[in-house]
Amino acid sequence: MPLRRALAGVEPYRPQRPMREIQAELGLDRIVKLSSNEGAFGPLPAAVAAFEAAAAELNRYPDGGGLRLRAELAKLHDVPVEQVLLGNGADELIRLCAMAALDPGDRGVLPWPSFPSYGTSIACCGGEAVRVRLSGRAIDFDALLAAVAGGRTKVVYVANPNNPTGAALDAAELREFLDLLPDEVLCVIDEAYAEYADVAPEGIGLVRQGSPRLAVLRTFSKLYGLAALRVGYAIASPEVADALDRVRPIFNVNQPAQEAALASLHEHDAVGGRIEHARRGRREIAHTLAGAGLDTQPSQANFVYADVPDGDGLGLADHLLRAGVMVRALSGFGAPQAIRVTVGTDEENQLFAHALESVVR
Repeated sequence: MPLRRALAGVEPYRPQRPMREIQAELGLDRIVKLSSNEGAFGPLPAAVAAFEAAAAELNRYPDGGGLRLRAELAKLHDVPVEQVLLGNGADELIRLCAMAALDPGDRGVLPWPSFPSYGTSIACCGGEAVRVRLSGRAIDFDALLAAVAGGRTKVVYVANPNNPTGAALDAAELREFLDLLPDEVLCVIDEAYAEYADVAPEGIGLVRQGSPRLAVLRTFSKLYGLAALRVGYAIASPEVADALDRVRPIFNVNQPAQEAALASLHEHDAVGGRIEHARRGRREIAHTLAGAGLDTQPSQANFVYADVPDGDGLGLADHLLRAGVMVRALSGFGAPQAIRVTVGTDEENQLFAHALESVVR
């Protein structure tokens, strides 16, 4: 029995079994992991050097304000440093936004299928999570507004590009949606995959233009290869930034992580190469999926979504795992009929293509 009644409706995160354990069970020499939307490549050399240098002072608490990293991010995005908040990954910031906005009994609205952490964060704060079905594979802003108008709504989450579909939001529709949101509603735009999009999302630009009650989330986990270190950040309107700072745990981002993230920001050429690799890779994976009879669409992220012909995403993911490739079955995201495939290295993408061909055949 949960200690709080609200937790009865919260599904705990089920961590993936250790890869070595799965390999041993299935008798595989190797598993290609394309299931977690991690970057295809490891940390940048400058980040590794900065991380190692910081290890000599692990006996000291980290900079609780993350000032050097926040100042660099403020300069990069042309916003006041007071409007930049650090998080233990973007996932912590998703939770902090719910904590800042919701009282027990309030409502939070999110599109569905989308990232499960939005609904979990709402529920953990004693709120009611209202899921609004996508229109096809696109966010239905009219339906979101109708759900927001249902009473006591205090937060709405949207992802741009959306996870798991990979679809980007229409900029004009997003601006109109923000204009129509009631003043008391916090809008959280999760731009975890923004750097991979062909056209850069404009969420941070909307913050610069003075949109109230707005928080835009970014992460170092994907493009910069720092998923294990958990570094995310929010660019928010002044009111929201102040609220997030009030609920943010002290020392929430450790010092080696701050240093690695800071060093990564200056590796422009290497980062540009990673973006081009992801864009090429997602086209190749989409072609592979379509060739095997799966229904996919162009993606603006570092992954590709596909509906499975027989509607059994979990079954296809299990067959691929037994062939040595791990992809994401999407029942937990609200799409049990689909899978999501992360762009890997060129070799990993080829191994996925061979595994899918053998499974389908």
